[in-house]
Amino acid sequence: MVYYAHREQKALYRLGAHLVFVALKSAEDIIKLPNEKELLFPGIIAGFGHDFGKYTTYFQDYLLKEQTNPYKDHAFISAIWSAFLTGKEGLKDWDELMVFMSVLWHHRDLGNIEEYLISPLEMEDYYEKALDPNKARRLEIIEQQIKDLKKHAKAVSFSLNKARQWLIKMLSAKDLPVPSVLKQNWEELLNEFFHDWKDVYLSLYKKWRKFYREKTTKNQELNEYFKMVSLFSVLINNDKLHSGRVREVKPVDFPSNLVVIYKEKHFTPSGEPKIVNIREKVFEQAAERIRNAPLDHRFFTLTAPTGSGKTLAVINAAFILRERLKEIYGTAPKIIYALPFTSIIDQTYEVMHQIFSKTVDQFSSTPSPYLLKHHHLSEIFYQDREEEDMRAFDEAMLLIESWKSEVVVTTFVQLLHTLIGNRNRMLKKFSQLNRSILIMDEVQNIPVEYWPLVIKVLKEAAEYFDLRLILMTATRPEWFGPGEAIELAGEAQDIIGYFNELSRVRLKIEGGEKSIEDAVKIFVNNYKKDKSYLVISNTIRSSIEFYEKLTKLMPEADVYYLSTNIIPLQREERIKKIKEILRKGEKPIVISTQVVEAGVDLDFDEVWRDIGPIDSVIQAAGRCNRNFKHDKGTVKLIELINEKGEIMAPSVYGGVHIHCAKQVFSERREFDEKEFPVLVEQFFEMVREKKDQSKSMGLLEAMSYCRFTKAQNDTYGVNDFQLIKNRWDLVSIYVALDDKAEEVWDFYQREVIKASNRKARWEAFYKIKKDFGRYIISVPAKVLINKVDIGKTIPYLSRDLVDEFYDPNTGFKLKEEGAWIY
Repeated sequence: MVYYAHREQKALYRLGAHLVFVALKSAEDIIKLPNEKELLFPGIIAGFGHDFGKYTTYFQDYLLKEQTNPYKDHAFISAIWSAFLTGKEGLKDWDELMVFMSVLWHHRDLGNIEEYLISPLEMEDYYEKALDPNKARRLEIIEQQIKDLKKHAKAVSFSLNKARQWLIKMLSAKDLPVPSVLKQNWEELLNEFFHDWKDVYLSLYKKWRKFYREKTTKNQELNEYFKMVSLFSVLINNDKLHSGRVREVKPVDFPSNLVVIYKEKHFTPSGEPKIVNIREKVFEQAAERIRNAPLDHRFFTLTAPTGSGKTLAVINAAFILRERLKEIYGTAPKIIYALPFTSIIDQTYEVMHQIFSKTVDQFSSTPSPYLLKHHHLSEIFYQDREEEDMRAFDEAMLLIESWKSEVVVTTFVQLLHTLIGNRNRMLKKFSQLNRSILIMDEVQNIPVEYWPLVIKVLKEAAEYFDLRLILMTATRPEWFGPGEAIELAGEAQDIIGYFNELSRVRLKIEGGEKSIEDAVKIFVNNYKKDKSYLVISNTIRSSIEFYEKLTKLMPEADVYYLSTNIIPLQREERIKKIKEILRKGEKPIVISTQVVEAGVDLDFDEVWRDIGPIDSVIQAAGRCNRNFKHDKGTVKLIELINEKGEIMAPSVYGGVHIHCAKQVFSERREFDEKEFPVLVEQFFEMVREKKDQSKSMGLLEAMSYCRFTKAQNDTYGVNDFQLIKNRWDLVSIYVALDDKAEEVWDFYQREVIKASNRKARWEAFYKIKKDFGRYIISVPAKVLINKVDIGKTIPYLSRDLVDEFYDPNTGFKLKEEGAWIY
């Protein structure tokens, strides 16, 4: 009898071949890991056993005859079979548990193993029909599956025997060690499993309880977590790649001096001589220091002022380090560049794209193996073969989500939810972190309550994966102890010198709390026609109120509004227009929220900002006199209150951050830019002391116990980590602002909603995903009740309702009291 693993329309793919491929490819991936000896045999066994349950008649009838039945599920029996093989190999208890969990959840997110294990007492409950219904159902299913497999034992053992012989040959041909269990008599193994599977299953409970007892809440080492998730990552990635018939990507290489070539031939420096000179110093220092750094050193920082050319400097440094590490590894490490916001990801990607397109001849025809952009709005595009079409959608998706490229530009969400997470889709790329060069830009944007978690995870990941980490920012929090990281921008005095030379702005603290009405009047009294202004509010409510009051008092002024309350399309258009008029020397006033503080290259003569965390204030200052057009720019800090007389900033940033900022700023009324590094250091030290660290400690404990979802009595599961908090009071709404919006919506209704299956729906949606996202904003759900149908997946604001709900200048009309801050 022939057994099949997958079906793609009329094409059928053999089960034995699939098991061999996944086992072999898992072995090839694992030997690249620094801890390969610990994972190699578990990886081979998990790969070879992960679809064992597909040998049942139930699954084959489902695949070939489309007969749906509860006994077709294959993961649970495959997990017990794989654990049985691991035990026969004589591996450690933790290896058995890892293999069991990896196979059990290879089609799902990692969960809580305790929900799937039973004690001997519970087994007695099963026979007395008193066991938990979910556990009882799983046992009933596997009993029926075992009965079915026994009927076809000879055919199953024949198929497995051929497959294991093939696997032995393939492993031997690649000089890979062969697990002894593969050399045993598999007909006997199969019969032994049929007889002993309950004992194997019960033993897993005992091994898990032993693991739990030996752990303590003080022992938060993450080695077991990294091993477990590495094994899971390798298994699910290779399973999906083979199931999707994804062709391998040919490796590419490039020289370490690409940035130098690009600068010499295609890059024209811009700005005042002083800032150009600093950029060159930072660039040369970073190159020199990374070139001479000990190769076993894992941590680096690059600290320099806004506008000092950090992006080119860090890319060049990473390319140099990549070449040096290639000499000792034999293969070049992947470079992963992570940033907090999609806007600066797009900008950084464009810089990288320019470098490669201008210096690598093959890049134009085969760009994807060199460079990928990966965030939730990026296009699904993968081109890696000359004179061939782009990869099919599902192939491209798998390759992008697996980070199959030499350089990946991505988000903190993608990176950190890969390192700290349970989601199947995220964890495919976990093993890609192996020996990578990881660049993290603007790390101060990570919530402070997560700093202990992120710092420990990064440091232990660096040890486990032998990766290199470069932290880069103008306002770097102190994440490393003395001597732990090499500063690439130079010695401490060099960095102080950069800030002293780039003393472009002076921060002035406006004393006293101000209502928005009073703040607008003060602004009008200080306004000068020969200056451009940026006013940053902490909330959408205050920004809209400031804009409306200002435009009434100054109807002739050239005033623009920016925030996430207007659709992304309008934000893009307005930022482009503001850049253009600033370039021409015109003097606009821009009223905004924090949306302009990072990744938006705008330069104003004067900036006003509501009080916020000091790093945010300094980010805002980076939009003032950025290119040295004046001897000194002015940044004014005000403290806005609402109609109840309450300071608004804590509602956005929390009381701790604002209390610490006010304490630092209380010392004086004026600060020069050269003092910013000291202010940041003081601020972060105060915040770290006052911020509750219990969330980080709880998540570290969950990781150390491999508790991926929380049990009833546990405080945290790994899945409780949320870098960006979900706002359940908000709802995303599609705003049909123009003809294009209606076209995109019509396509969405016609091709996406009515698609025949999930794959077709995804493929259709990704054709319009970028345009679709340009018309979506998030608004408080309560302002839509009884006005727009919010029961839909995406509520739709049609053209005939736009005027009622959407202001062309300030965006969505928030009429309900209390619904303004979001």
